[in-house]
Amino acid sequence: MRAIPGPEYDVRLAKAREIASDHEEIERLSTELWSVPSQAGFGRYQVYFSGDKWSCGCKDFGGRFGQPCKHILSVQQLIAPTPGPSAHPKRKQYRQNSAAFDAGQVREMRLVDSLLRDLVRTVYDFPRIEGTPGRVPTPLGEEIYCTVLKVYSGLAGRRACGVYANVADRGLLSKVPSYMVASRLLNRAEVTPILYRLLSLSARPLAGLEDGGVVAPDSTGVQTTSFGAWREAKHGEKRAKKWLKLHALIGTKTHVILRAVVGDEYSGDSVQFGPLLEGAISDGFRPSGIVADKGYLSKENYALAGSLGLDAQIPFKANTLSNEVNRIRGIKTPESWEKAYHLFQANRPEFNRRYHARSNVESVFSALKRKFGENIRSKNRVAQENEVICKLIAYNLTVVVHEMFENGIAPQFG
Repeated sequence: MRAIPGPEYDVRLAKAREIASDHEEIERLSTELWSVPSQAGFGRYQVYFSGDKWSCGCKDFGGRFGQPCKHILSVQQLIAPTPGPSAHPKRKQYRQNSAAFDAGQVREMRLVDSLLRDLVRTVYDFPRIEGTPGRVPTPLGEEIYCTVLKVYSGLAGRRACGVYANVADRGLLSKVPSYMVASRLLNRAEVTPILYRLLSLSARPLAGLEDGGVVAPDSTGVQTTSFGAWREAKHGEKRAKKWLKLHALIGTKTHVILRAVVGDEYSGDSVQFGPLLEGAISDGFRPSGIVADKGYLSKENYALAGSLGLDAQIPFKANTLSNEVNRIRGIKTPESWEKAYHLFQANRPEFNRRYHARSNVESVFSALKRKFGENIRSKNRVAQENEVICKLIAYNLTVVVHEMFENGIAPQFG
């Protein structure tokens, strides 16, 4: 039955257009099924289309004897002018400076070589005891330089010697080192804090571009090439790969990695919120807000963000107590928590619009794994962590190269 136009229908249509205005909130589950958010901000309803008949799971639709409710009208607004299920809502388009992107990609390799050389100049050698026998070792900065280049190239240690020879011919290395230089360096535990410092320095040239922006913490799994083979031999269990967990803080404007921590596969997310955020601020970054998924939801994290003057957007769980219930029970909550909870309940589209910045984290992790591979080659725990950090340094340098052409920056690693 078709809807009869009239004042009541006009009101429903206006509400439907308001829901459809934030089309990213309407999720298409299949060719005939949509998930539509409640306009009040509580729950979602499923809209179904079969043949020429629409239906919705809301109570309003059940009392209208087949006339469309506002949720059905919102879906019809999205798929117009073709009202059938084959039409798809128009996706948001993101513009890109193609000329700057092409120039950065073409010159990336040579510029990464030069930028990495400037970066490792900040590394000092470990003290060498006078009279120590043997040859004078390769400077630590050059060892790190070769290791990051090997990881960037994706080549095996012996094949990477050609990369070392190329940069040595350009005067960026004093000599071509042994093919074992990267393996030896990755297995040194004392180098790990130095690599973390270089990671922070590699992001620092982009601090100006990230000022006033939004940062986002998240984690992703890093697949190793190690197996628990002895368990299969002894207990007959299936071999399973071991994983590491990368916790990173991303700048959503440039997609640079501000800070990172490599933990075990079951390491928690929420406890890394404070160290990552405070570390980035100590490095000179001045964000205006922070967005994170529900894994970071805690009163402590909201309180920290509020104390730093940041607007935090962390979605609340279904069992989260409301501000009113907390007041009645005498539970103290940070002001930033109460403010975010009110926005989450009263204006869900606005909360989701701000929270959408977190999707940049997924773009970073996707680019990182596509560029440098999902696996790491190292076998022991120390080398695995060092290899992951080298990947992050290489990734940050590629971001710096892009911003050199996009925004004309002149990077300095002081």
